[in-house]
Amino acid sequence: LSDKYNDFIEANRIEDASERMRTLRKLIRDLPGHYYETLKFLVGHLKTIADHSEKNKMEPRNLALVFGPTLVRTSEDNMTDM
Repeated sequence: LSDKYNDFIEANRIEDASERMRTLRKLIRDLPGHYYETLKFLVGHLKTIADHSEKNKMEPRNLALVFGPTLVRTSEDNMTDM
C-alpha cells in the first residue's frame, strides 16, 4: 500500500477541484476491501463528530489538525517533515 501513498499526494496537488476529486475517488475505490471499509468507517465517524461541532468544537479544520499527522504521514514517516 505504500506505493499508493505518492498517488494520493499527487492527486491532492491537482489544481482543478473536479479533476482532483475524480482522481481521489478512483484511488479510494481501488483500495483493497479492508482498507476501503476501514476508511469508510473512519470518515463516517469523523463526519458525525463534525456534524456536532457546535457542541464539541471539532470542526473539520480541528479534526484535520488532530488526525492529519496520524492518518497521512510523509513517505519517509518523518515527523519533522510533516
